[in-house]
Amino acid sequence: FWVIMALCFVVGIFSTILSAYERIGVVSVVVGSVCCILFLVLSVFAYMTHLYAPSHLVMCAIVCMFLQPMLFFACGGFSSAMPLYFIAGILLLSLGPSGIAKRVLFVLSLCVYIATFLVASFYPHVVTPISPDMKFVDMTVSLVVLGLGVFVLGSYVLRSYENELVEKKNLVAKLDFLAKHDSLTGLCNRRHLLDYLGNIVWLERNGYYIAMYRVNNIEQIRETQGPFFSDSVICDVGRLIGQMGLVGGGECVAYFGNHDFVHVMQADSEIEALARAEKFRDEVTHLSWAEHPDVRITVSGIVTACSGRGYSNTTQLLQAVYGQLSHFNAIDKNTIRKI
Repeated sequence: FWVIMALCFVVGIFSTILSAYERIGVVSVVVGSVCCILFLVLSVFAYMTHLYAPSHLVMCAIVCMFLQPMLFFACGGFSSAMPLYFIAGILLLSLGPSGIAKRVLFVLSLCVYIATFLVASFYPHVVTPISPDMKFVDMTVSLVVLGLGVFVLGSYVLRSYENELVEKKNLVAKLDFLAKHDSLTGLCNRRHLLDYLGNIVWLERNGYYIAMYRVNNIEQIRETQGPFFSDSVICDVGRLIGQMGLVGGGECVAYFGNHDFVHVMQADSEIEALARAEKFRDEVTHLSWAEHPDVRITVSGIVTACSGRGYSNTTQLLQAVYGQLSHFNAIDKNTIRKI
């Protein structure tokens, strides 16, 4: 809105100065000056009320239905550059807010333009003539001013459109990330884990292993140290297991909920998968926190091959792993087992 309003004000100023230079008549200078004042008043009104859409339509109505027809008769009619301004008026109107008011104003503007042409054609004496010497000046200055205005306005609109596309693309990417990742740890959430298992792993089950880990005694830490520190512990454990997924490349690491993590890894053998799980368990034992130096964390884990014949779908696989982890974790913590 402000770019369009500024361009209209500048064009109005140049048009008024050009009319005074060409000595066409007092009417053209007065009309141009009045319109420039109206633009200023309308700008103040829009700034105070934030009614930008109605202000844009009012500005277009002033330009198309008052300023341009009056200047057409006062500045030489068909012998001047005023028909170019008519096209510019339609361009300004096309950039206005969508709605029935815009369409009605477009039809009325066309009717006013056609009526202006008809009056100038059948009653040429109502048109103030322009001297031959001034035709070149009028055409040249008008072409330069309108050309610059259209160029600036078009460039601004295209850049705004490109920025909007980039913002929408970034927003979609952000929403997609939030839909697939846990807000606390930043790891994949359970929904993305199920999609990964169903769309990737289950198509080629051989070579994939699933490891589920549980952070031990997190409830006691939450009760004694508070929820914020327990969340910090979960995040630090998530950071470690996330690094394991990055090392594997193309693997999925997810926060399963509560204090459980899942790592879907690619390995050549069960021994390699168990070794990676054991390495993660050992790294967790070395975690420490300056504010609570006496706190030590351990994890328990279950590793199984996704190619096991006892699993008919991904849900059954996860349920089996979760059940075994709960069973063995109640017997012996800080261990990695296979099933």
